[in-house]
Amino acid sequence: MQAERLSIDELPTSEQFDQWDDEINSMPWPSHLAIDSPEHLHALTDRLDLGALRLLRLAQPSAAAVGTPSAVDPDQYHLVLPLQGELRLGNSTRSRVFTPGDMFLADTSCPHVLHADVPRAHQHPDVVPSSPVALRLQIPKELVPLPTDLMDSLMVTPLRQHNVFGLTLSRLLVDLLRHPGSFSAAQAHRLSGVLLELLAGVLGAHASEDATSEGAHDSLFIRVQDFIQRHLEDPELTPAQIAAEHHISRRHLQRLFQQRGITVAASIRQQRLERACYDLTAPHLATHPISAIAARWGFRHAADFSRAFRKAYGVTPSDFRLARTSRRCGP
Repeated sequence: MQAERLSIDELPTSEQFDQWDDEINSMPWPSHLAIDSPEHLHALTDRLDLGALRLLRLAQPSAAAVGTPSAVDPDQYHLVLPLQGELRLGNSTRSRVFTPGDMFLADTSCPHVLHADVPRAHQHPDVVPSSPVALRLQIPKELVPLPTDLMDSLMVTPLRQHNVFGLTLSRLLVDLLRHPGSFSAAQAHRLSGVLLELLAGVLGAHASEDATSEGAHDSLFIRVQDFIQRHLEDPELTPAQIAAEHHISRRHLQRLFQQRGITVAASIRQQRLERACYDLTAPHLATHPISAIAARWGFRHAADFSRAFRKAYGVTPSDFRLARTSRRCGP
């Protein structure tokens, strides 16, 4: 794997600001920039695709960015890690300051104002002088199987890295961009699953620390979903096993999910089908039999997988794969 780099340093000075503003505005979280000295602009971005996820490293001078709801892809969450200086992010409901050691989630469907400010004394060694840096992980919302109201409550909230999940996630994100040549495209696809599991752990730990009597149910639900995500490949995964693992009754577990309009079994099946969808469209898995992909995600029998897939998406797995492959290879 190789990260894709865009740098404006080699452009004529008169074109640098407009090019960088266009680049930022074309992202799934578009913004327009205001920079104090646009004539002395040094900026770059590194992009790394990891299955359904995309990891970005952004470097630019201190600036303000004003964004409107994304017209590019409103169905994403962005996990942001400041690497130096301060990031001040505000939306319609709250405003927070984030520093290295924090991470936070943002919703691309929400307007925002972001200020980046990095003193010269705190320059990061990986970037050009005077460039504040943050990492941004772009995540499709459907891969975070938590209630919308719960996710909304976590937006623009500091998610501390000082637990095993946060430390592991932040270090892995940094290392992936430092050493993109150390893994293959197939491994990148698998790494996306690892990142999602670590994110679920971060959210679960955060909810556990901050849980109130009302929020305890949300905390338990996050921990249950984290457990499910880590065991989707196990065909033996059952509501009884999940309940026992969390020291609650099956009735309590079912009630926890029913409050969110879904059953435990349906949630497991939905997440397995979503993972299978991405595998069916992954170029490096194009020669894998559909039965192998079904088995990978906990379906014992290919026929059961085919029926569940067709019921959920209206097409068979083979037709779905063929349509996506034709679209990718067509003119």
